[in-house]
Amino acid sequence: MALRFPRFSQGLAQDPTTRHIWFGIATAHGFESHDDITEERLYQNIFASHFGQLAIIFLWTSGNLFHVAWQGNFESWVQDPLHVRPIAHAIWDPHFGEPAVEAFTRGGALGPVNIAYSGVYQWCGLVTPTTEMETECFVVQKCRSHLNHHLSGLFGVRSLAWTGHLVHVAIPASRGEYVRWNNFLDVLPHPQGLGPLFTGQWNLYAQNPDSGSHLFGTSQGAGTAILTLLGGFHPQTQSLWLTDMAHHHVAIAFLFLIVGHMYRTNFGIGHSMKDLLDAHIPPGG
Repeated sequence: MALRFPRFSQGLAQDPTTRHIWFGIATAHGFESHDDITEERLYQNIFASHFGQLAIIFLWTSGNLFHVAWQGNFESWVQDPLHVRPIAHAIWDPHFGEPAVEAFTRGGALGPVNIAYSGVYQWCGLVTPTTEMETECFVVQKCRSHLNHHLSGLFGVRSLAWTGHLVHVAIPASRGEYVRWNNFLDVLPHPQGLGPLFTGQWNLYAQNPDSGSHLFGTSQGAGTAILTLLGGFHPQTQSLWLTDMAHHHVAIAFLFLIVGHMYRTNFGIGHSMKDLLDAHIPPGG
């Protein structure tokens, strides 16, 4: 027998009017009023709703960041950095004409946006080291265990996504191969694809790195490695090696995806590293 909505309140579900729909929607998150509620189920429902909300927020945020990055002029700027101003995002609104641009431009500024760091960095809270430090102190000192499980989304998923960008877009571009919507399914970031990942031969991803004479943006001196630990700076760009960056971020992603699940709240939900270590029995021999 099919149950009418809402399943969590059969008394309300028996209401013959449409009131059971509207009251059911209004009380869906009133977990204490549910028929089968227990303390354990209450906390499970709260955390399930919380993670659902986080998923929606990250989906919305990723859309914003994608469009901000999509409208940037990095490709034009890197071709002629002396004559092209780097701008994080363009203004595409046809109603935002010249008078509005002038009205929103501060005195002495060349445009209404913060050049080079507008948009993306405000989202990440990394405009300056000060804001990054303040954010870190707030999360660690004031929230403590309340935000431990956010580590998976904030640091783990974000680092993993950035690794994907480096491996699939940035590293091929540095070697003269540009990945676009029309070819991103055809271009392999590594000649052996996912084979080394599934066979456990991860060291193959570090073999044949770019040479010291590699000319950025071309295949001259380019290698095939995607995850390396070369150390130091690229002699041509004076920047960190892109493959080192990818290795760093995939390690950070793996760490925080695990750490985000290794916490225990005041209600006993989650794991305790101390309990896991205390219960661990090392192999004999």
